[in-house]
Amino acid sequence: MKTYIKSSLLVFLLLSILSCKKPTENIKLVVDTDILKYTAFIRVTDATIGAIPTNAKITVSGAVADNIYELSGKKNFNLVQGVVTIGLGPALTPTVANPVSCTATITATGYTTATRTIIFTADKSQQVVNIQLNKIGSNSPPVIVPDPPVYTTPVTLTFKGKCSNRSDFEIRPSVYIMFRETGSSSPYQYLGYMDKGVLTTTALGQGKTYNFQTSFNGEDYSVTQKIESSSYSLTLDMGNACNNF
Repeated sequence: MKTYIKSSLLVFLLLSILSCKKPTENIKLVVDTDILKYTAFIRVTDATIGAIPTNAKITVSGAVADNIYELSGKKNFNLVQGVVTIGLGPALTPTVANPVSCTATITATGYTTATRTIIFTADKSQQVVNIQLNKIGSNSPPVIVPDPPVYTTPVTLTFKGKCSNRSDFEIRPSVYIMFRETGSSSPYQYLGYMDKGVLTTTALGQGKTYNFQTSFNGEDYSVTQKIESSSYSLTLDMGNACNNF
């Protein structure tokens, strides 16, 4: 899998040469994280209050489990802030006649174990899977979280990732994005899928400030922005994520 990832990333490596006296100065490697073509964004919450259960763990099983990877191309299926993105490795490509499936099992102290079959189909590159955990002995009905409001003005967010240890790298993240209004105690909600660093949405209100969050390789990254126009360029500090490329 590592060989495949490195070969795939070479396709997306672009040299962006900034204006300088020497042609070899200030060269950045622009890397796209669009490694897995069929992915599922799994989000785990408490069924009655919508919060993130502490110490929740996920395991992936089934006949194709050896070919299921975390979005970074690794096998570290860790729930970060209650979410993880999994996807099909290069050996698996779903077709109309033959979809691919695996089983996600979620465990957490004090909760009933939950299982969900994740089905990857040829016509759906991305999907969101919400899994609610019930507390042991609880008879409370599950909470229904309303959809985010829809505003008339679309907002385009362009994200780029930077790494503290690699100033020569720039990441164009292809990831799922969560958001909530800054200062709110409500859980994060799903905003959308960012394709090569770009996401356009009608869920953001002018004059409001939001926290945006994503996860990659078992770590979460966030950035805050007040919305006062129709487009923004935002930078995600992705720590040492460049070590994966």
